[in-house]
Amino acid sequence: MRYLVVSDIHGAIEKFENVLKEASYDPEEDQLIMLGDYIDRGPRSKEVVDKVQKLVEEDGAIAIKGNHDDLFIRSQDDTSTRRIWELNGADSTRESYNGDFERMQRHREWLENNLLLYYETENFIFVHAGLHPNIPLERQQEETMLWTRHTEEIGLGKTVVHGHTPVRDVSYYEDQVDIDTGAVYGGKLTILELPSHQVYAV
Repeated sequence: MRYLVVSDIHGAIEKFENVLKEASYDPEEDQLIMLGDYIDRGPRSKEVVDKVQKLVEEDGAIAIKGNHDDLFIRSQDDTSTRRIWELNGADSTRESYNGDFERMQRHREWLENNLLLYYETENFIFVHAGLHPNIPLERQQEETMLWTRHTEEIGLGKTVVHGHTPVRDVSYYEDQVDIDTGAVYGGKLTILELPSHQVYAV
């Protein structure tokens, strides 16, 4: 079985669909793991969330929560969070729903109920932003998993695979791998295949 890992789609539905094709994604053979930030900044957030929901419900894909997804979820109840979301691409997400607020609310609820903070296998920990060094996984704070940026060794005996921090190409730091190759900023959307470390990019 292959693990196919993608992060920081940010409304780029065409790149997402094309990179799945590039990797010859087959749900019968592959475990797809998506590391969050499905929305904001890019033009088609609604369609990305539709696609993520379908992949989870029909293919058994794993969907991790990103900081943008968390802002989207919490902005409905918290004014200060709404202000932060406004600064981080809320307009493009709202525009993608084209006034369909009922569907936007259904997507909020689905994301709230179905996104994981992390996913762990024998050799890897998958998370949106990263982990704090030398703190057991069960004691890591949610804010760290959603927002941290650093290149230090994490030291938990497994490779930590994450996105969140845009890089030109898949980047290796000590025991962590950053796969956010800046799709929303004109860069590539990348899938990392594990354990081979083959890279597919669009």
